[in-house]
Amino acid sequence: MNEKDEALKCWQLRPNCMMRHQSRQKASCPAFRESKGCWEIDWKSIVARLDASQRTYWLSFLNNCENCIAYKNHTEEMQARIDAVKSLVYDD
Repeated sequence: MNEKDEALKCWQLRPNCMMRHQSRQKASCPAFRESKGCWEIDWKSIVARLDASQRTYWLSFLNNCENCIAYKNHTEEMQARIDAVKSLVYDD
């Protein structure tokens, strides 16, 4: 990973990111809404406020991260966040 890629946010690294077509204020993705990378978001605190079905949805969403360039560039940070969300879903 080069320094330029490290500075880019997830939606900038992914040319096909669906968030690029949403307004930032109404975006469904908290990372895009807050102008942060997905690895910078406290997913556990966000998901903890949701009901069980929404928790499962976000976990399934996060389980797809391994195929993403942002995950590959920030594996340790993202895996820790994914594991924290898994603990919410599987400990209920």
